[in-house]
Formats: sequence, C-alpha cells, structure tokens
Amino acid sequence: MSRTNLAILGACLAVGVAGYILVGKPGAGDQPMSQRQAALAEKVATDPQSLSPAELLSRLEQAVKDQPDAPEPHFFIGEMLRAQGRPQDALRAYQSALRRNSDYVPALVALSDVLVELSGGTVGPDATRLYARAYELDETQVRAGMFAAMGAAQAGDQEKAEQAMRYIYARLPEDDPRRERFRAMIEAIGEEGATAPPD
Repeated sequence: MSRTNLAILGACLAVGVAGYILVGKPGAGDQPMSQRQAALAEKVATDPQSLSPAELLSRLEQAVKDQPDAPEPHFFIGEMLRAQGRPQDALRAYQSALRRNSDYVPALVALSDVLVELSGGTVGPDATRLYARAYELDETQVRAGMFAAMGAAQAGDQEKAEQAMRYIYARLPEDDPRRERFRAMIEAIGEEGATAPPD
C-alpha cells in the first residue's frame, strides 16, 4: 500500500469509525485473504469512502505487513482503536508507530494525549517529553508545546513552564487569537507580579 493510499485511509477514518460505532464490525466473508485484500485494494483505489471500518482495519493490517518500517499504518490503527474506546490498545499502536520512526509527529502527539487521558488529565513526565519533542519537530503543533509547558508546571518547574510559554508566544503571528490566551497563561504560571511579554 502506497503512502498516498495510507493518506486516503486516514481521511476515511473519521467516517469509518463513526460507522463502526453505530453499526459494529461486520464479519469477513469466506474468500481467501489474498482475494479479499486484492478486492479491498481496488476499492481503496476507486472508492475509498465506501470502505467499512472492518475493511479499513484489514487494509491497515495488510499495510503493516507490506511496509514493516512505515509508522503510518500503526498510527491509523491507533486512531481507530482510540475512537473505539480502547486507549490501552491505541497506546500500543502509537508506540509501534514510534518504534518505526521516533520523530513521527502525529504519533508523538496521539501517544501523549492517550497518556494524559489514562492518567486522569495529569501531564506526566513521559507525556511532557513527547509533547515537547512534537513541538520541537513542528512548531505548528502549538497545542503540544502548551501541554509540554503545562507538564513542567504540574511537575513544579514554574520557571521552565514560563520559558516554554514565552517561547511559543514569541513565535505566534501577531494576529493569532491564541496570543491573548498565552499571555494570561504566562502570567498565571510565572511568579507573582510577572508581566506579559511585550508585543
């Protein structure tokens, strides 16, 4: 399966997962696996939106075999599992993606989110490190940078949290509406009497 087809599968996930939740997983037919995969590959190429969640998962599992070093199939499997309310299984899928590419930003962010979810909302050391790495690799991941700063604050390192927030704030465009929110967070995280960074 090509990376283009993986992207198509990823785009189909939102629709597919919703269908899975509503309808459930249909049983696979009695065709040999090679025939089923060939038919699914044709469907991906000609009508990807019609794939059922079970078919999506089957294609992703085949992609894992076809591209053993690619992180994307593992990531998309994790997305499906997480949407099904299986965070522990999703966590393992995201970890599998990162074993193939430790700098794969979508998996870094998703794994961090699952760790926070499993810890009841606490941004622990592992999630903080992963969020920070995602932001370091891609500064458009502002949310990841913010959560890394929150993790530092929750760990009691107010200075590091404030520095991280100021770094992110300084890189936001002047007209970005998030600037006001970051200004307030910097004041809250900083020591009493801290002022917002100048515009």
